[in-house]
Amino acid sequence: MSVKSILIAVAVSGLAFYTLGRYGHDIASREAVQPMIQPALAQQQPPQAPAEAVPAPNDVAQAKAPDRPAAAQPAAPKVDETALRYFAGQGDTRRYEAELARLRALYPDWKPPTDLSSQGKGQAGDPELERMWRLFAEGKYGEVRAAIAQRGSTDPNWRAPADLTAQLDTVEARQRLVNASNARQWEQVIRLGTETPAMLTCASVDALWRVAEAFVQTGKPERARDAYAYVLTNCTNPAERTGTMQKALATLPENLVEALLSQEQQNEFASIRDEMARRHIGKAADDPTQKATPAEIQRIEALANAASTPDDAILLGFYTLHHDEPAKAATWFQTALARNGGAKAAEGAVLALGDTKKYQEAETLGAQWLEAGAANRKAYLDAITALLTQEPPPRLDRAVIERIVKTVGQDKYAAGAGALGWYAYNAGQISPAGTWFETALSWDRGNEPAAYGLALVRERLRDQAGLRTLVAEWGSRSQRIADILNPRRPRSAPTAEHERQTRQMPAAESAHRRPTPIVRSGPDEPIARDAAPEPARRSDAPRAPGGNCGGGSSGAAALQRGWCLLNLKRPVAAAQAFEAARRGGNAQVASDAAAGVAYAKMQQGLTAEATVAASAANLPPARRKELSTLLLAEQFYAQYDAKDYNGALITLSQRRRLAPETTDLMLMRGWSYYNLGRYDDAAHIFEALYKANKSPEALSGLTAIRDVTKRNTQ
Repeated sequence: MSVKSILIAVAVSGLAFYTLGRYGHDIASREAVQPMIQPALAQQQPPQAPAEAVPAPNDVAQAKAPDRPAAAQPAAPKVDETALRYFAGQGDTRRYEAELARLRALYPDWKPPTDLSSQGKGQAGDPELERMWRLFAEGKYGEVRAAIAQRGSTDPNWRAPADLTAQLDTVEARQRLVNASNARQWEQVIRLGTETPAMLTCASVDALWRVAEAFVQTGKPERARDAYAYVLTNCTNPAERTGTMQKALATLPENLVEALLSQEQQNEFASIRDEMARRHIGKAADDPTQKATPAEIQRIEALANAASTPDDAILLGFYTLHHDEPAKAATWFQTALARNGGAKAAEGAVLALGDTKKYQEAETLGAQWLEAGAANRKAYLDAITALLTQEPPPRLDRAVIERIVKTVGQDKYAAGAGALGWYAYNAGQISPAGTWFETALSWDRGNEPAAYGLALVRERLRDQAGLRTLVAEWGSRSQRIADILNPRRPRSAPTAEHERQTRQMPAAESAHRRPTPIVRSGPDEPIARDAAPEPARRSDAPRAPGGNCGGGSSGAAALQRGWCLLNLKRPVAAAQAFEAARRGGNAQVASDAAAGVAYAKMQQGLTAEATVAASAANLPPARRKELSTLLLAEQFYAQYDAKDYNGALITLSQRRRLAPETTDLMLMRGWSYYNLGRYDDAAHIFEALYKANKSPEALSGLTAIRDVTKRNTQ
């Protein structure tokens, strides 16, 4: 029979192989895999004439002639058991089992001898032949070939055992197949497997895996599935069966893998099912439109709870985070962190804490992982953006503000700068808020929320020219910026809900505490400064349960309402109430109301108007001193922000006559000297601050002085 006829015969027999049902027992039990290989190659080599018979796969290798009578019974095959006996005698269990499997594949009707300690019938001891088998067992195939050639030259009548030469041919073919596979010569891999089917048995599962990979790489995943199925149908080694499923999972479409799982024995593929569940959950974690099944989630939850490693907990954390279960996600991420889950667990935990509105916890945790990578920094910046735009704004420690400012500045994160702007705005620090909004716009010219904030700042500061310029630039892109110049627009503060729809917006003016104000620390960088003292409050001022400050038309009622509104950080409404109290109350009420107006104007950043109101108040000396101290501090901040450093220093000296200078004011005095070029005076201030409390801001000032003086001397 010609080679081409054999190929077609095998292809047809392969077709019969699939028709009998999935991996039919009577053919698959022969441990032959030609049906997996030949159909693909038969398409490449069409026959010149049709085959006259369709033998079974292993019959092809033994066929003598196509016209053999159908009724003829083949003679019992002569099986060379030399290798089997040699490996048994050497105690080489692995090679013995491989040889036994090979012989059974070639001779299905053959029965292995029961006594392997003696020579087979008609066989005598042959030391030279045993040496050849020993060399073969040691993998010295070249020396075996040389020994065969040498003995043949000295004894022309001697012939090497067919089994030995067949095994040499097989192992050398396997080496060529491995080389072709390593070189990614996939068609060559398939061809070698076709030409040497004896190596594609359970004795060489690695060769079967490589042929399967070749089928995948040449676009025939179903043929690869058949190769894997052959191993699962016929081979019993547990590690090789599991390895086969692992390779199938890595290379085949999931529907083909599911078909292979049906050949599981005694839950041996539990790890494969676990990995498939992880895949589904991972895909759904990345794409919230997908969902894992309850059984898959339950499976991985059980593994995560029983494990001491963080991976499954992290996987479940991101899945629940992206499927609207942030509280559950936070628990999983905390579990992962406790198991040394590292940066990924920390990233997820910060995101989950943010989604559960635990922003300060998110900031604290995120700060510990800022240097872990870009994803961790992004999670932190998102958390602090939400933290700063809460309603009402939270009171934050100085260290927290400084950390936020530093990180925002290092990353030039426009959204964070905008959030700092709104935080300052809601604290009544109007000029610093404008600086932050301008910074945000310098980093992102398309940041509409920052532009809107800057427009509100300019409106509050009566900067009509600057406001009109901004409206001209943004009016066509933002209706709310255009509406600022509309005299009929509502004048109430923007609500938190409306602002959050456009990312970083100011909360409504209803904060019950004044957060730490934000100012610039030097010519370029902003820092946090200590909060100015809170204005004195009337002890009998109502606490506004539910935000209601009461009613009443009397002067005393209006005065109490004003203090209540001021406590709620609603300075505009508070000022209106104080004005009503001043008009309708007695002399004492009018005096207290005038002080209230001054405090309300300060809270709005209107320092000049606050000074006028304070001058009209008939206050006790201690309270007048407190109010004057606050007014001078606010005047100093306004002058500093306007870069009027000489005026700022004069105002600061006036304030020092009334109260000791706080650390942040001393620091700003140093920067004022710096900006005026008075480096010796600035250095004196910074050195004193650094010696007193190791202030990093003071150290920054000293560094700036060193750098500028170094440049001036070059």
